[in-house]
Formats: sequence, structure tokens, C-alpha cells
Amino acid sequence: MNIEELEINKFDTITASNVEWLWYPYIPCGKITVLQGDPGSGKSMFIIETIARLTKGQMLPDKVMREPINVIYQCSEDDIADTIKPRFDKANADCGRVAFIREDLRSLSLDDEIFRTAIINHDARLLVIDPFQAYIGESDLSSVSSMRRIMRKLGMWASSTNCAVVLVGHLTKKAHTKELYRGLGSIDIVALARSVLQVEQSEENSKLRYLRHIKSSLSGLGSELTFTIDDDGKFKWITNEDAIEDCSLKEVKDSISKCKTEVAADLIIKYLSNGPMRSTEVYELVCSTGIGERTVKEAKNRIGIVSMRRNGVWYWSLPTKEQKLPTLYKE
Repeated sequence: MNIEELEINKFDTITASNVEWLWYPYIPCGKITVLQGDPGSGKSMFIIETIARLTKGQMLPDKVMREPINVIYQCSEDDIADTIKPRFDKANADCGRVAFIREDLRSLSLDDEIFRTAIINHDARLLVIDPFQAYIGESDLSSVSSMRRIMRKLGMWASSTNCAVVLVGHLTKKAHTKELYRGLGSIDIVALARSVLQVEQSEENSKLRYLRHIKSSLSGLGSELTFTIDDDGKFKWITNEDAIEDCSLKEVKDSISKCKTEVAADLIIKYLSNGPMRSTEVYELVCSTGIGERTVKEAKNRIGIVSMRRNGVWYWSLPTKEQKLPTLYKE
């Protein structure tokens, strides 16, 4: 670029606008959202249920009525005829509004112009790529420069068409790593995404799933949502636990959760009684007893553990006498 071609604008020439939402505050229009989770956690079932409701204008847990929209769902891991189509049928989706790009005719990558063309031709308000790691082409998934280039191009297409883009991705096996750093690939993927959602499976009940909002650049974080997937693959939102038909499910879930949290808290206090320890070491010790990372975090917060960073390493310690050790289980 020649210096004569450089254009500089002032912000007083820009008219401010509001962010549009496909589903507030989880999925913004014209932006990239990352949906991540371990294999088998239910993230694909969650996004298919979401697509189904959006194509028919049905309510999501926010209770907002919407106009039906068109969607592009691109998936490389499951067969279209024997897996994906039956899932959409089970979710009662309007399949006339759900399109896909045929991959038997050409290979696809995230920065392929065909995605932008498909959005325009199908008048899509939502593009889902599941999993996005399968569509990076010749690029290096761990390369900052490669993924930043791809994400920027995809972001520009989303913005120009006002289409929400959801990238479904797998997590690494680093269970004790901070959630935002667990995504498979360069950190720039979640850095450039405006919203990051994470699906987790309950360790106490295989049917229970949790949707957690772990990053939001455009609003406050949304509340944690709960849903179930039964043995037949039927999806059900749990929007009001007091109204769950299977009340015993809630009672069992609550009692097991409380019991495990108490055990985790006792172990943490025991391990830290002689002084600070590395947080990763505490996680490993407690999780080795069969307690999940999510339960350890809850116990840590209830105890009021003090986190400190020394030479790039995080340590945990018990509250000081001045801070006092709080009552763990208040009604």
C-alpha cells in the first residue's frame, strides 16, 4: 500500500449501533461463537436442537418468540443420511430450511469463498461448522498467523451478511487447564470469537449436560443452562428444576453433588493444612479419588481458597485467620 492510499477516519464520523442477537447473550448475529466440549459431551446434539427450534421459530430457554430462519449446517464427522438427518427429524426441525454444501464435489476449508456464497444464496442467518478443526485445509491449526487469518476472513463474512457463525470444536485432554485454553488449536480461535460456550457432561448422571458461557465480549455472561439427553437421543431442556417430571433425578443429583463437594472440600483443606500447594497438584490429588474437576472448583469457591501466582505458577492456600474460614454449607 502506498502512503497516498492510506485513509484515516475519526470516530466522530461513525454512527454507533447495537449488537443483534440470534440468542441473547449466547449467540450474536454477524459474529463468531465457539461451542466446545469433549467428545460425547452432547455439543452436536445441543446445536442440532438449537437449529431445530430456530428453523421453526420456537422458543429457546429465554422464552423469546422468533421468526423462523434458514441455517447451513456443515458436518464432516457423521453420515448425512443415517445420522444427521435422523437427528434433525427427532428434533422436529424444518429440514427445508437447513442446507449443507456437498463435500463429495469439492473439499472445503474455513476460508473458502464458497461459505460466503452459500450464506448469501441460502439467505442463512446461522452457519454451523462441526467440527471446525476438520475444515482448516492446508493451514496449521496451532499456528497463530494461520488461524488469525482464517478467523478474520470468516469474521468479515459473518459481519457483511449479519449471519451468526458457530464453530463447534473439540477440547484438549488438559483437564486442569483454564477453560479458554482447552480448545484444540491456537488460542487466537477463542480470542477472536465474541462468545465461547462449553458443554459438559455430568459425572454423576450420564444423562445430564451443562451449557456454560465462559467468554462474552459483547455482554455479560449468560447463566448456566441444563439439559438431558436420554438413551434414545431425545433432548430435553431443564428450564425449571422444580418442574422436572422426574423429581427423583433432581434429588439424586443434588444429594450426590453435595456429598462429593463436601468430600472435595475436606480433601482440599487436608492437603493445604501444611501450607500452599500448586493448584494443579491439588487438582490431581483430589481428582485421583474419582471426584470431577467441576466439583473441585465448587469446593474451592465455597472454602474461599486464596489463589496466588509465583514465578508463573498458581498456588492455593487456605484463608488466613483475618480472612477466616467460612461456613462451607449454608442453607
